[in-house]
Amino acid sequence: MLELCKLHETQMQMLYAGQMRRDFPPSELKELGTILGLMRRGVYEPLGVYDGEMLAAYTLIYRPEAGRMLLLDYLAVEPTRRGCGTGGEVLNLLRAHYSGCASALMIECERPRSAPDRETASRRIRFYERAGAKLTSVRIALFDVEYSILVLPCDDAWDEAGDWAEQILSLYRQMLPPHLFERHVRLLRA
Repeated sequence: MLELCKLHETQMQMLYAGQMRRDFPPSELKELGTILGLMRRGVYEPLGVYDGEMLAAYTLIYRPEAGRMLLLDYLAVEPTRRGCGTGGEVLNLLRAHYSGCASALMIECERPRSAPDRETASRRIRFYERAGAKLTSVRIALFDVEYSILVLPCDDAWDEAGDWAEQILSLYRQMLPPHLFERHVRLLRA
């Protein structure tokens, strides 16, 4: 049975140096100092997903000080557990974990039409949709990587007709210093 466990700074540093560098391209990785700064502010929650004592997956969640929308910033499953349903289990654990304190998780997925590997990008979107996420019409460029935005409901209080563009921009405004937001975040036309 899988279990979520909040990671402390030393564990986060080890995760970043190992698994995160393995699982994400440099263009998608925040700097470690940025992650640790967000953790110290209490708005970033790194979670290890364990099967007993073995790490099965991990996720990093941005939890703004105000609002009930969270950002699923990173999610990765250990290579030996990929394709076995672990990712779907992790999403179910997250939904249960945040139910009552968050209405939904916003998810960034690289846009297939601009991704270096279009098939992988399409598979990621289908994975989240099978888990119950809804693909919104919002497309955004972050630090020159283009993303589609999905929303995964955590409880019955979420607003299916929400203004997703404004909500995701609000999350980024809170997460990034103003000069980085202005320079590296922009909405795209579908």
